[in-house]
Amino acid sequence: MKILQHFRDYFNDYRGLPRSIYFIFLSRIINSVGAFVGPLITLLLTDKIGLSTAEAGIFVTMSTAVFVPASMIGGYLSDRFNRKNTLCLLTLFQALSYLACGFLQMSMTIPYLLLAASFFSSAAQPASSAMAADLSVKSNRQGAFSLLYLGTNIGFAVGPLIAGFLYKSYLPLLFIGDAVTTIVSVIVIFLNVPETRPEYDIEEEVKSEDLERAEEGSSLQVLFRRPQILVFGIISMFLSFSYSQVHFSLPLYANELFGANDGARVFGMLMSTNGAVVVLMTIFIIGKTKMFEASTNVAMSAVFWAVGLGMLYYVSSLGMMVLSTVLWTIGEILNVTNVGVYIANNSPKSHRARFNSLYWIISGTGQAMGPTIMGKYLLHNPIKNVWALTFFIALVCSAAMFFFSINEKSRIGNSVEKQ
Repeated sequence: MKILQHFRDYFNDYRGLPRSIYFIFLSRIINSVGAFVGPLITLLLTDKIGLSTAEAGIFVTMSTAVFVPASMIGGYLSDRFNRKNTLCLLTLFQALSYLACGFLQMSMTIPYLLLAASFFSSAAQPASSAMAADLSVKSNRQGAFSLLYLGTNIGFAVGPLIAGFLYKSYLPLLFIGDAVTTIVSVIVIFLNVPETRPEYDIEEEVKSEDLERAEEGSSLQVLFRRPQILVFGIISMFLSFSYSQVHFSLPLYANELFGANDGARVFGMLMSTNGAVVVLMTIFIIGKTKMFEASTNVAMSAVFWAVGLGMLYYVSSLGMMVLSTVLWTIGEILNVTNVGVYIANNSPKSHRARFNSLYWIISGTGQAMGPTIMGKYLLHNPIKNVWALTFFIALVCSAAMFFFSINEKSRIGNSVEKQ
């Protein structure tokens, strides 16, 4: 009975959340089940379109780099207008871009449509993050964010396996299936989640000491009043650089070890392992780490990325690659479930979507540069050397984030004493 009670305790953070959070959770499951294109984009560009690894790296970087203008536009629209409608409309445009790919021959038109899909997906992200923050408070925010992350990965545990099969035998359905599930996920949000953009009196807000209080001024003006988010984002930028190799270098590494067709299936298996670990372990990891500060958990995530990705320098068997995936996935769980919480807890409600976009622009720079830098690096170096570089970058980021976390605790403690 004690074991059963202990098991139930892990689910307490998911009970009593706002009804809308559960519908967003359902929407993310549906969307991620059909997320076929993203995990295989490197193989699509090299194997089906015929680009070199360097050219593919440039296109993957471009698809990530469009996040900057897209996120700024999406953040502005989400803070100024209806968040739900912004999210639904932009996500629908993403689905239509994928749908068009399903009816075209493999040509250079496909990469440009994928860039368009990436733009609309990136523009929708600030609205999605802001809605989750709007619907939660500090006491239940980690539970809400981790549940939504869990929903994404429940579907992602299945999606890559289907994608690997479609990639080999039914390539058009790879795009069509992604588009259809994305449209269904939009319908779930549109019919069941109300508008969440908060209303406030700015004169009353400025009297509050709460970091979520509304503020006047441009995004950059308000951001410089909260430099901790800027520092947090810069460290995360280098972390994102290391993690970007999961989707760029890892599929290429699988191809080198197992061949083109088997490499796609192996990579799909590793991504499904990633999703399965998230589904099975997120609840327990959150339960064990929720007493720590969000920044401390992000620092721990970097350690798992360093070990999990770094060990690929030495291993080449499928079994050890699965073990590597388990380790870096634990790091992913710690990172994703805590980054959103930290940003939400330190962002003014008046600029919530724009702060999300600014943070992801800063941290996403590392992810955008990762494929280009490593694509050129791979022209003159064996691919396994990527994992040695990744190890050292992640380890340095971990040390920097631990130091940042210590300073954060000191800053908060001094602020409390002054009050």
